Amino acid sequence: MQHVNAVAPTDLAVLVEGETGSGTEYIARAIHYASNRKNNPFIAVDCGAIPKELANSELFGHIKGAFTGAINDKKGYFEQAKGGTLFLDEVGNLPHENQVKMLRALQERIISKVGDNKIIKVDVRILTASNENLLRSVKAGDFREDLYHRINGFKIQLPPLRERKEDIMEFVDFFIAKANKAFSKKVTGIDENVKNLFLRYDWYGNIRELQNVINRCVLLTPTDILHAEILPEELKIQNSRPRADFSISGISNKVPDLKEATLETEKEMINTALIKTNFNKSKAAQMLNIDRKTLYNKIKLYEIKIVK
Repeated sequence: MQHVNAVAPTDLAVLVEGETGSGTEYIARAIHYASNRKNNPFIAVDCGAIPKELANSELFGHIKGAFTGAINDKKGYFEQAKGGTLFLDEVGNLPHENQVKMLRALQERIISKVGDNKIIKVDVRILTASNENLLRSVKAGDFREDLYHRINGFKIQLPPLRERKEDIMEFVDFFIAKANKAFSKKVTGIDENVKNLFLRYDWYGNIRELQNVINRCVLLTPTDILHAEILPEELKIQNSRPRADFSISGISNKVPDLKEATLETEKEMINTALIKTNFNKSKAAQMLNIDRKTLYNKIKLYEIKIVK
Protein backbone atom coordinates (compact mmCIF):
# COMPACT_ATOMS: atom_id res chain seq x y z
CA MET A 1 0.00 0.00 0.00
CA GLN A 2 3.01 2.29 0.34
CA HIS A 3 3.27 2.66 -3.45
CA VAL A 4 -0.48 3.14 -3.77
CA ASN A 5 -0.48 5.95 -1.22
CA ALA A 6 2.51 7.59 -2.89
CA VAL A 7 1.19 7.58 -6.45
CA ALA A 8 -2.55 8.08 -5.82
CA PRO A 9 -2.51 11.90 -5.37
CA THR A 10 -0.59 12.36 -8.63
CA ASP A 11 -1.91 12.06 -12.18
CA LEU A 12 0.75 9.58 -13.27
CA ALA A 13 -0.22 6.66 -15.47
CA VAL A 14 0.21 3.47 -13.44
CA LEU A 15 0.97 -0.02 -14.73
CA VAL A 16 0.23 -2.90 -12.35
CA GLU A 17 1.79 -6.26 -13.18
CA GLY A 18 0.75 -9.40 -11.36
CA GLU A 19 -0.57 -12.93 -11.77
CA THR A 20 -4.15 -13.46 -12.92
CA GLY A 21 -6.49 -12.94 -9.98
CA SER A 22 -3.83 -11.35 -7.77
CA GLY A 23 -5.89 -8.20 -7.22
CA THR A 24 -4.78 -5.72 -9.86
CA GLU A 25 -8.25 -4.15 -10.04
CA TYR A 26 -8.32 -3.71 -6.26
CA ILE A 27 -5.05 -1.79 -6.53
CA ALA A 28 -6.49 0.34 -9.35
CA ARG A 29 -9.62 1.12 -7.34
CA ALA A 30 -7.53 1.96 -4.28
CA ILE A 31 -5.50 4.43 -6.35
CA HIS A 32 -8.64 6.03 -7.79
CA TYR A 33 -10.44 6.42 -4.47
CA ALA A 34 -7.35 7.90 -2.83
CA SER A 35 -6.92 10.41 -5.67
CA ASN A 36 -8.38 13.82 -6.43
CA ARG A 37 -10.62 12.11 -9.00
CA LYS A 38 -12.44 9.94 -6.44
CA ASN A 39 -15.79 11.72 -6.91
CA ASN A 40 -15.73 11.10 -10.66
CA PRO A 41 -16.24 7.79 -12.54
CA PHE A 42 -14.01 4.74 -12.25
CA ILE A 43 -14.42 2.70 -15.44
CA ALA A 44 -12.85 -0.77 -15.54
CA VAL A 45 -12.39 -2.47 -18.90
CA ASP A 46 -11.24 -6.04 -19.59
CA CYS A 47 -9.28 -5.59 -22.83
CA GLY A 48 -9.19 -9.34 -23.38
CA ALA A 49 -12.99 -9.49 -23.54
CA ILE A 50 -13.43 -6.81 -26.23
CA PRO A 51 -13.91 -8.26 -29.74
CA LYS A 52 -11.20 -6.94 -32.05
CA GLU A 53 -13.68 -5.51 -34.54
CA LEU A 54 -15.52 -3.56 -31.82
CA ALA A 55 -12.54 -2.35 -29.79
CA ASN A 56 -12.40 1.17 -31.29
CA SER A 57 -16.15 1.60 -30.80
CA GLU A 58 -15.99 0.36 -27.20
CA LEU A 59 -13.02 2.55 -26.27
CA PHE A 60 -13.75 5.72 -28.25
CA GLY A 61 -17.44 5.48 -29.14
CA HIS A 62 -19.21 5.73 -32.50
CA ILE A 63 -21.82 7.80 -34.28
CA LYS A 64 -25.10 6.57 -35.69
CA GLY A 65 -24.57 4.79 -39.01
CA ALA A 66 -20.81 4.37 -38.58
CA PHE A 67 -21.18 0.66 -39.29
CA THR A 68 -23.85 -1.99 -39.58
CA GLY A 69 -25.67 -2.18 -36.27
CA ALA A 70 -24.70 1.33 -35.12
CA ILE A 71 -28.29 2.50 -34.70
CA ASN A 72 -27.46 5.24 -32.18
CA ASP A 73 -24.56 7.41 -31.13
CA LYS A 74 -22.51 5.77 -28.41
CA LYS A 75 -20.08 7.07 -25.82
CA GLY A 76 -16.90 5.03 -25.47
CA TYR A 77 -15.09 4.23 -22.25
CA PHE A 78 -12.89 7.33 -22.54
CA GLU A 79 -15.92 9.62 -22.50
CA GLN A 80 -17.65 7.59 -19.80
CA ALA A 81 -14.63 8.09 -17.54
CA LYS A 82 -14.64 11.89 -18.01
CA GLY A 83 -12.85 13.55 -15.12
CA GLY A 84 -12.17 10.19 -13.51
CA THR A 85 -10.10 7.07 -14.04
CA LEU A 86 -10.04 4.54 -16.89
CA PHE A 87 -8.64 1.17 -15.85
CA LEU A 88 -7.55 -1.07 -18.74
CA ASP A 89 -7.09 -4.61 -17.45
CA GLU A 90 -5.01 -7.04 -19.54
CA VAL A 91 -3.89 -4.13 -21.70
CA GLY A 92 -1.44 -6.43 -23.51
CA ASN A 93 -4.42 -7.98 -25.33
CA LEU A 94 -5.18 -4.80 -27.26
CA PRO A 95 -4.78 -5.36 -31.03
CA HIS A 96 -2.09 -3.31 -32.79
CA GLU A 97 -4.62 -0.99 -34.46
CA ASN A 98 -6.13 -0.07 -31.12
CA GLN A 99 -2.70 0.45 -29.59
CA VAL A 100 -2.06 3.17 -32.19
CA LYS A 101 -5.30 5.01 -31.37
CA MET A 102 -4.69 4.53 -27.65
CA LEU A 103 -1.25 6.14 -27.96
CA ARG A 104 -2.73 9.18 -29.68
CA ALA A 105 -5.42 9.50 -27.02
CA LEU A 106 -2.85 9.41 -24.23
CA GLN A 107 -0.35 11.71 -25.92
CA GLU A 108 -2.73 14.39 -27.16
CA ARG A 109 -5.64 13.88 -24.75
CA ILE A 110 -8.06 13.77 -27.66
CA ILE A 111 -10.19 11.09 -29.29
CA SER A 112 -12.53 10.80 -32.26
CA LYS A 113 -15.50 8.48 -32.49
CA VAL A 114 -15.72 5.78 -35.13
CA GLY A 115 -17.30 7.33 -38.23
CA ASP A 116 -16.70 10.91 -37.09
CA ASN A 117 -13.85 13.36 -37.67
CA LYS A 118 -14.84 15.59 -34.76
CA ILE A 119 -12.12 15.90 -32.11
CA ILE A 120 -13.17 15.37 -28.50
CA LYS A 121 -10.95 16.45 -25.63
CA VAL A 122 -10.71 13.91 -22.81
CA ASP A 123 -9.63 14.31 -19.21
CA VAL A 124 -9.02 10.86 -17.75
CA ARG A 125 -6.32 9.18 -15.73
CA ILE A 126 -5.11 5.91 -17.21
CA LEU A 127 -4.37 2.88 -15.05
CA THR A 128 -3.44 -0.40 -16.71
CA ALA A 129 -2.73 -3.97 -15.65
CA SER A 130 -1.16 -7.05 -17.18
CA ASN A 131 -0.67 -10.62 -16.00
CA GLU A 132 2.46 -10.89 -18.15
CA ASN A 133 5.69 -8.94 -18.38
CA LEU A 134 4.82 -6.26 -20.93
CA LEU A 135 8.46 -5.44 -21.54
CA ARG A 136 8.90 -8.97 -22.89
CA SER A 137 5.91 -8.36 -25.16
CA VAL A 138 7.58 -5.18 -26.39
CA LYS A 139 10.79 -7.07 -27.19
CA ALA A 140 8.75 -9.77 -28.95
CA GLY A 141 7.05 -7.13 -31.09
CA ASP A 142 3.59 -7.82 -29.66
CA PHE A 143 3.20 -4.49 -27.87
CA ARG A 144 4.22 -1.01 -29.00
CA GLU A 145 7.25 0.32 -27.16
CA ASP A 146 6.04 3.94 -27.27
CA LEU A 147 2.69 2.94 -25.75
CA TYR A 148 4.47 0.88 -23.09
CA HIS A 149 6.47 3.90 -21.95
CA ARG A 150 3.34 6.06 -22.02
CA ILE A 151 1.36 3.77 -19.68
CA ASN A 152 4.37 2.94 -17.51
CA GLY A 153 4.60 6.25 -15.68
CA PHE A 154 4.80 4.31 -12.43
CA LYS A 155 4.98 0.52 -12.20
CA ILE A 156 3.65 -1.56 -9.31
CA GLN A 157 4.73 -5.20 -9.16
CA LEU A 158 1.95 -7.03 -7.31
CA PRO A 159 3.14 -10.27 -5.66
CA PRO A 160 0.78 -13.28 -5.69
CA LEU A 161 -1.37 -13.79 -2.62
CA ARG A 162 0.81 -16.71 -1.43
CA GLU A 163 3.67 -14.22 -1.01
CA ARG A 164 1.65 -11.69 0.97
CA LYS A 165 -0.21 -13.80 3.51
CA GLU A 166 -0.62 -10.74 5.73
CA ASP A 167 -3.36 -9.55 3.33
CA ILE A 168 -5.45 -12.73 3.52
CA MET A 169 -7.56 -11.89 6.56
CA GLU A 170 -8.32 -8.40 5.27
CA PHE A 171 -9.67 -9.89 2.05
CA VAL A 172 -11.55 -12.58 4.00
CA ASP A 173 -13.48 -9.90 5.93
CA PHE A 174 -14.12 -7.93 2.75
CA PHE A 175 -15.42 -10.93 0.80
CA ILE A 176 -17.59 -12.14 3.70
CA ALA A 177 -19.26 -8.71 3.81
CA LYS A 178 -19.87 -8.83 0.04
CA ALA A 179 -21.19 -12.40 0.19
CA ASN A 180 -23.50 -11.55 3.11
CA LYS A 181 -25.05 -8.79 1.03
CA ALA A 182 -25.33 -10.93 -2.10
CA PHE A 183 -26.78 -14.00 -0.36
CA SER A 184 -28.73 -12.25 2.45
CA LYS A 185 -26.61 -13.98 5.09
CA LYS A 186 -25.21 -12.81 8.44
CA VAL A 187 -21.83 -14.53 8.68
CA THR A 188 -19.63 -12.74 11.20
CA GLY A 189 -16.29 -14.46 10.64
CA ILE A 190 -14.24 -17.65 10.52
CA ASP A 191 -13.04 -19.92 13.30
CA GLU A 192 -9.37 -20.34 14.24
CA ASN A 193 -9.00 -23.65 12.39
CA VAL A 194 -10.22 -22.08 9.13
CA LYS A 195 -7.88 -19.13 9.65
CA ASN A 196 -4.91 -21.47 10.04
CA LEU A 197 -5.88 -23.40 6.89
CA PHE A 198 -6.23 -20.18 4.94
CA LEU A 199 -2.80 -18.97 6.05
CA ARG A 200 -1.15 -22.31 5.17
CA TYR A 201 -2.80 -22.66 1.77
CA ASP A 202 -0.87 -21.48 -1.30
CA TRP A 203 -3.76 -19.82 -3.18
CA TYR A 204 -2.57 -20.52 -6.71
CA GLY A 205 -5.80 -18.90 -7.93
CA ASN A 206 -4.91 -15.81 -5.90
CA ILE A 207 -7.61 -13.41 -4.66
CA ARG A 208 -10.12 -14.71 -7.18
CA GLU A 209 -9.83 -18.19 -5.69
CA LEU A 210 -10.16 -16.80 -2.16
CA GLN A 211 -13.34 -14.97 -3.14
CA ASN A 212 -14.77 -18.12 -4.73
CA VAL A 213 -14.10 -20.08 -1.55
CA ILE A 214 -15.65 -17.40 0.68
CA ASN A 215 -18.71 -17.13 -1.57
CA ARG A 216 -19.18 -20.90 -1.48
CA CYS A 217 -18.80 -21.13 2.28
CA VAL A 218 -21.12 -18.20 3.04
CA LEU A 219 -23.70 -19.58 0.65
CA LEU A 220 -23.66 -23.05 2.22
CA THR A 221 -22.98 -22.44 5.92
CA PRO A 222 -25.86 -23.03 8.36
CA THR A 223 -24.11 -20.96 11.07
CA ASP A 224 -22.82 -17.41 11.43
CA ILE A 225 -19.20 -18.64 11.71
CA LEU A 226 -17.41 -20.48 8.90
CA HIS A 227 -16.07 -23.86 10.08
CA ALA A 228 -13.56 -26.18 8.41
CA GLU A 229 -16.06 -28.88 7.48
CA ILE A 230 -17.65 -26.59 4.90
CA LEU A 231 -14.38 -25.78 3.13
CA PRO A 232 -13.48 -27.27 -0.27
CA GLU A 233 -11.37 -30.40 0.04
CA GLU A 234 -8.19 -28.83 -1.34
CA LEU A 235 -7.98 -26.37 1.54
CA LYS A 236 -7.93 -29.20 4.05
CA ILE A 237 -4.64 -30.43 2.64
CA GLN A 238 -2.13 -28.85 4.97
CA ASN A 239 0.91 -29.48 2.77
CA SER A 240 0.10 -27.86 -0.57
CA ARG A 241 2.66 -28.91 -3.18
CA PRO A 242 2.82 -29.88 -6.86
CA ARG A 243 0.84 -32.96 -7.82
CA ALA A 244 2.78 -36.15 -7.21
CA ASP A 245 2.25 -39.86 -6.56
CA PHE A 246 3.04 -41.34 -3.15
CA SER A 247 3.16 -45.06 -2.61
CA ILE A 248 2.25 -46.42 0.82
CA SER A 249 2.06 -50.21 1.15
CA GLY A 250 1.57 -50.48 -2.57
CA ILE A 251 -1.31 -47.97 -2.61
CA SER A 252 -0.87 -44.92 -4.83
CA ASN A 253 -2.36 -41.66 -3.52
CA LYS A 254 -2.36 -38.52 -5.67
CA VAL A 255 -2.32 -35.01 -4.20
CA PRO A 256 -5.18 -33.14 -5.91
CA ASP A 257 -4.35 -30.64 -8.61
CA LEU A 258 -5.17 -27.26 -7.04
CA LYS A 259 -6.36 -25.65 -10.27
CA GLU A 260 -8.75 -28.51 -10.97
CA ALA A 261 -10.01 -28.36 -7.39
CA THR A 262 -10.67 -24.62 -7.72
CA LEU A 263 -12.70 -25.18 -10.89
CA GLU A 264 -14.71 -27.87 -9.13
CA THR A 265 -15.47 -25.44 -6.30
CA GLU A 266 -16.69 -22.83 -8.78
CA LYS A 267 -18.87 -25.38 -10.57
CA GLU A 268 -20.43 -26.43 -7.25
CA MET A 269 -21.17 -22.79 -6.35
CA ILE A 270 -22.88 -22.19 -9.69
CA ASN A 271 -24.95 -25.37 -9.31
CA THR A 272 -25.99 -24.34 -5.79
CA ALA A 273 -26.99 -20.83 -6.88
CA LEU A 274 -29.04 -22.19 -9.79
CA ILE A 275 -30.86 -24.62 -7.52
CA LYS A 276 -31.57 -21.92 -4.90
CA THR A 277 -33.01 -19.62 -7.59
CA ASN A 278 -35.01 -22.38 -9.28
CA PHE A 279 -32.66 -22.11 -12.27
CA ASN A 280 -33.37 -18.43 -12.84
CA LYS A 281 -30.10 -17.41 -14.47
CA SER A 282 -30.55 -13.69 -13.85
CA LYS A 283 -31.09 -14.21 -10.12
CA ALA A 284 -28.27 -16.78 -9.96
CA ALA A 285 -25.86 -14.35 -11.62
CA GLN A 286 -26.89 -11.66 -9.13
CA MET A 287 -26.40 -14.05 -6.23
CA LEU A 288 -22.93 -15.00 -7.49
CA ASN A 289 -22.05 -11.34 -8.12
CA ILE A 290 -21.28 -11.90 -11.81
CA ASP A 291 -23.00 -10.74 -14.99
CA ARG A 292 -25.33 -12.97 -17.03
CA LYS A 293 -22.83 -13.35 -19.88
CA THR A 294 -20.17 -14.67 -17.51
CA LEU A 295 -22.69 -17.08 -15.97
CA TYR A 296 -23.74 -18.38 -19.42
CA ASN A 297 -20.10 -18.92 -20.37
CA LYS A 298 -19.40 -20.85 -17.16
CA ILE A 299 -22.54 -22.97 -17.53
CA LYS A 300 -21.30 -23.90 -21.00
CA LEU A 301 -17.72 -24.46 -19.76
CA TYR A 302 -18.77 -26.79 -16.95
CA GLU A 303 -21.54 -28.42 -19.04
CA ILE A 304 -24.10 -27.71 -16.31
CA LYS A 305 -27.55 -29.05 -17.13
CA ILE A 306 -30.37 -26.53 -16.69
CA VAL A 307 -33.60 -27.99 -15.31
CA LYS A 308 -36.70 -26.30 -16.74
